[in-house]
Amino acid sequence: MSDLSVLKTQRDDLLIEIHEIEESCEGIENENNAKRIQELNLEHAQCLVQRQEMSSRLDELDGKISSINEEIAKLSGTGVDRILEAIKNQRWYFFKNKTKVLMDRDTGILWPNLAYYNCCKDDNGKYYAYNESYSKIYEYEIDGFKKWDIPCQKEVIDLLDDYTFPYSINKSGSHEILNNGFVCSRLRVKDHNNTSVMLYNYRKRMYGIQADYGCTESSCWLPMTRTLIEGVDYQENVSPNNPNYTEKERLQFTLDLFTQNELWPIFDDEEITELYKKIYFEKPKLLAQLQELQSQIEELQTVTLLSSDFDYTALLAKYDIKAIDDSIIKYYQAVQQWCTELMEKLDYYEDEKASVIKDFNLISLKLSKKYEDNPNLTKDENALLRNRQRFFQKKFSLRMNSIKAKILAVKKQADDLEYRIDEIDEGVNSICELAELEQEKRASFSFIAENTAKIIKNALLKIEYFEDNHSFVMNAINLWESWTEDYRVFKTTYKEDMKHDCEDDGIEKKIWSSWYQDWQQLRYAIELKMQPVIERGLRGSMPTNSELETSVPEQLIAVLEEYKNQIDSFYQEERKGIYQKFAFQAGGELQDKFETESSIYKYVSMFQSSLQDIIFNCKNVEDRVWILNWANSLLDIQIDEILDFVADNDLQKISHTILDEFASLKQKNYDIYLADVKAYSEEKARREKEYNSLIFKMRKDLMKQ
Repeated sequence: MSDLSVLKTQRDDLLIEIHEIEESCEGIENENNAKRIQELNLEHAQCLVQRQEMSSRLDELDGKISSINEEIAKLSGTGVDRILEAIKNQRWYFFKNKTKVLMDRDTGILWPNLAYYNCCKDDNGKYYAYNESYSKIYEYEIDGFKKWDIPCQKEVIDLLDDYTFPYSINKSGSHEILNNGFVCSRLRVKDHNNTSVMLYNYRKRMYGIQADYGCTESSCWLPMTRTLIEGVDYQENVSPNNPNYTEKERLQFTLDLFTQNELWPIFDDEEITELYKKIYFEKPKLLAQLQELQSQIEELQTVTLLSSDFDYTALLAKYDIKAIDDSIIKYYQAVQQWCTELMEKLDYYEDEKASVIKDFNLISLKLSKKYEDNPNLTKDENALLRNRQRFFQKKFSLRMNSIKAKILAVKKQADDLEYRIDEIDEGVNSICELAELEQEKRASFSFIAENTAKIIKNALLKIEYFEDNHSFVMNAINLWESWTEDYRVFKTTYKEDMKHDCEDDGIEKKIWSSWYQDWQQLRYAIELKMQPVIERGLRGSMPTNSELETSVPEQLIAVLEEYKNQIDSFYQEERKGIYQKFAFQAGGELQDKFETESSIYKYVSMFQSSLQDIIFNCKNVEDRVWILNWANSLLDIQIDEILDFVADNDLQKISHTILDEFASLKQKNYDIYLADVKAYSEEKARREKEYNSLIFKMRKDLMKQ
């Protein structure tokens, strides 16, 4: 399973958990809860009717009605409202995740949880002295909370006045604190002057702390901290006497205090405690996980969009395809939205790949010019150059505007559908006309999405390939330009040069024209070999990326071009000399042909030797076989020329055995040596030797009287 599929599965699981919490916590505002309430109300009414009609089932139905009413009541109130109501009815809070502190709802002050803290003794078990300095309290850190101090008199009295304080007891008419079995009756507090005093026997007695009293009684320390409410008017905000806020708003301040400090309060009602956990701990955690997964999904989708692996189904996942295909209105709206989204992603993509696209556009500009037939070229030659240009246009022209136009054309059809519906709504026969519109055939939304994604993907494939193989692509375009121009030069300048050179030596047109015809056929055969190499490279069948100094296709083209130049040099510099050598000899025309083909075959052998290095540098056997098959026809040209020449001139003097052996040279078996460069080289050398030997024998037979 791909990373994207795993993430999407995790996202779906999180959404299910979140929806379950929302249904249990969001009350009637939740769509599922509202629907459920309607169902329950209907069932409630049915039960009431049944109770009236069937008295024998009265008790059973009463119980069922009561149960339904309870469920309605529970679902009708949101989870937050239930928590606020619980806060209203409870002043003191312990915490699941901060077990050593206790909070006062009315003041926001934190007190130590006396189950973990001893008011009367220090850490060594020693009672606090009557006048012992309490400065060590300032250094306390309880459950991560700091800034502890002794309370003021009013805060302690207010604490003891509340019967709900978890450690408060009533002794002899006085409220005191019970801590680990001990009554804390002598509490160190601060008076209104911020002076340390002893609060004894609740309100009745209060002593100053003076060293010269000589008192030997112990004292109790009950520290407190205002860390949670530091810098805010919490106590004023939650006061019932505050006219600026409603009761619900005042309760919300307490709830905010819990949530902002990531506290998990323990309510008197255990169900509310669990509800709080679900809403403020589990759901945020799930939402955070969902957000993380969604971010990863979006990141993967973004990367995917900008690659040849663009997965349109990831974008399609948020669309309700069945609902869209069932509704024409949802259908055109979805198509509009889909096309808009693709266009936005294309715009973003263009910005990201501006440099690459600019190079593509320059290439497209070069290739955009319409091919005009050259009168100096034959019909087949013009067709070759025209088809080559079309091939390069198709493979190397990006035409982003054309791609966008196709997407916008789809969107326009959706816009037209919307317009038609609006027009029908303006008429008086809308029902019939809408029915006719509904019956019209149209592609499914998923098919439209797939097809538009395919259009984009084709462009992305080109750009991605161009980016990864920039050097190869630019060289291919340069080859197209140079080879096309070179062939035009061959058909004009080279031809004229041969004409003038031969005429200067008195060689008849018939003679040099036949030479040029042979030259042209060979050059045409070479021209045919260029495009297949480029096509093979574009298919990704051969390495073309920057890891290679020169790609395999470029190496093949270079070898082919070298062979082409050698052929040109032969006809420009050697062909006339061979003619002049045999022109006045008996049977000179025959010897001229054999000499010519033997000379050209030397270049064929050189071409094949260069190919050998490329072939055995290819790791892929399939590439090796392809190169052999690609070169075969060029390697056989001189053999075919000799065989055709012998047949056309009915050269009976040449032994049929020799001719059969010569023809068998075409039955090459290089492919069986592709795994062994030495064996391949030996076979090639054997073939060359046999070729030269058979040519010599044929020329010898021709000399016989």
